[in-house]
Amino acid sequence: MNGSDANDRTGGETAADRAAEGWSPRDGPSLEVVVEAAAAETTTAGQVTLDGVDRAERPGRICSVLVAVADGPHSGATVDVAKRIAETTDAWVELFHVISSDDAPERTETAVSENRTMDARATGERLLATAGARLGEFDRVDRWLVENDAVADAIVDQSPYYDLVVVGAPTAGTVGRLVFGSTTDAVVEQASVPVVVVEADGSTSLT
Repeated sequence: MNGSDANDRTGGETAADRAAEGWSPRDGPSLEVVVEAAAAETTTAGQVTLDGVDRAERPGRICSVLVAVADGPHSGATVDVAKRIAETTDAWVELFHVISSDDAPERTETAVSENRTMDARATGERLLATAGARLGEFDRVDRWLVENDAVADAIVDQSPYYDLVVVGAPTAGTVGRLVFGSTTDAVVEQASVPVVVVEADGSTSLT
């Protein structure tokens, strides 16, 4: 799998790559127990749900977690819950932000299109940087900024390379980010691995 982080480093080793190469966290409790504990211990989280638990190949052995980083009221709590899960399981975290077709229009020769694309990438980089800072001293983390016609498709396409996906709950908000119910619903329904959906206790936006 070829990935790129917020600094356009292509072909770099990702959290999923490390897991495939033999990164092995300690055996632990079941995924349900881990998620329930993370929800209880994360003060910013209001409601945390686990879907598709039957998709887990190793329910008590989580090596890598894909975290959908977006701009919205649940974004901070989403990162907080993912961090707690990773701390419990010794997993790696991949902070993953998608620039959708609404943010990154079809490339043309016009300066307007180029500026919009640059602005969308800059926003994505800021979100990833803020999410990374929110992890504090937790250092088993990578960042990945990608462009895709659909946010949900990008997350679903990458899900087989991870043991768990963590996303924010559906909410109305800014176009082009993980804020629409259809995006979260599609990830829950189509991801190849279990999906944790996080709703904040109040608002914990990354911006």
